[in-house]
Amino acid sequence: MANARRLVVKANNTTVGSLILMALVFGSCVANGEYLGGRRGLAANSGNPTVYDITKFGAVGDGATNSFKAFLNTWIQVCNSPVPATLLVPKGDFLAGPVIFAGPCKSKVTVDVQGTVIATTSGYATPEWILFERVDNVLLTGTGTFHGKGEDVWKADGCGKKVQCNLPPTSLKFRNMKNVEISGISSVNAKAFHMFLVKTENVKIHNIKLVAPAESPNTDGIHLSNADHVSILDSTIATGDDCVSVGRGCNNVTVERVVCGPGHGLSIGSLGKYKHEEDVSGIHVNNCTMIETDNGLRIKTWGGSDPSKVVDVKFENIIMQSVKNPIIIDQNYGSRGGDSRVEITDVLFKNVRGTTITHDIVQIMCSKSVPCKGVNVVDVNLAYVGKPGGEKKSSAGGLVGAFCDNANVIFGGKLSFPMCPK
Repeated sequence: MANARRLVVKANNTTVGSLILMALVFGSCVANGEYLGGRRGLAANSGNPTVYDITKFGAVGDGATNSFKAFLNTWIQVCNSPVPATLLVPKGDFLAGPVIFAGPCKSKVTVDVQGTVIATTSGYATPEWILFERVDNVLLTGTGTFHGKGEDVWKADGCGKKVQCNLPPTSLKFRNMKNVEISGISSVNAKAFHMFLVKTENVKIHNIKLVAPAESPNTDGIHLSNADHVSILDSTIATGDDCVSVGRGCNNVTVERVVCGPGHGLSIGSLGKYKHEEDVSGIHVNNCTMIETDNGLRIKTWGGSDPSKVVDVKFENIIMQSVKNPIIIDQNYGSRGGDSRVEITDVLFKNVRGTTITHDIVQIMCSKSVPCKGVNVVDVNLAYVGKPGGEKKSSAGGLVGAFCDNANVIFGGKLSFPMCPK
């Protein structure tokens, strides 16, 4: 009952007095075996007693009626089920304000989205639209769509590379969870991040589609923070920021068969922005395709950072089409002065092929305080397809080249550009 009261209070961003009243009413209803809306018992589809349809709890699929209460009422029944249960979003357009699906739950939970869930423009007390929290053994699936309505707020977002900034709400956030699978769904026009995983373990994301215009700010496809054993597979991500961004404290992350672009590439970082960040290790990106992204394969860290480490990073078997900055380590990212103290070790870029619009195919710009060690660039064949003519050349003086600073870079195999001078 306490969880239920907290869900309603956090989800409905109205006046404090209204929140308190709603919490008291909700608690009373639950105590009497009811839920908001007046019905008693565990209403479910007649064909399957473990499937709970949100329309049976008051949701209206007209695209205009805020159905957040129906989502919460349905979740309470699903989460309290002693056997595996499903929350079903059927065909239709369901407007919903911020919703928190909190656990722990009594059994495995499936959220099956067949319709379209549409975000409200305002009313966000916390920086997420839909939050799953403290729920283990969850499957989020279906052919439906989460539409974040980011086009209504992007012009007001001026975060850029600011040290302090309050981003608009993330569309789908997963926090303090284990054993999560996400498949089939689409996310369109998130206000900020499409997905944000924080303090999660054993997560599999596959066959999803995340889409926003190339000019949309901070619409990262999938952002990870303190996430362990995460796999992102067989998906399409086309956004205005990083397709995948691996943040602080992440370990054992696999990204395979992802099509990225437009966007800012596949990134580790930015790291070192905050105090006492945890190390990052075991990040493996393989068999991905990048199309007209502003960056390709990137590691980025802030200057003036606290000490931390990045180790065991592999980017292999990558196809690029007209990619800018295809291979880049940037330890001067952001607007804060001073040397980065994020130590980068054991990085492999291997079998990268296709086309680029940047003269410097490889840009390794490491910290004076902690130079990069064990950076390997092997079998990189990228043809320059940028604007012909002009005076601009690569750092090596030719049409294409490589730039290395404060780094021990080992080049090998077949290369389409001259190596950095020793």
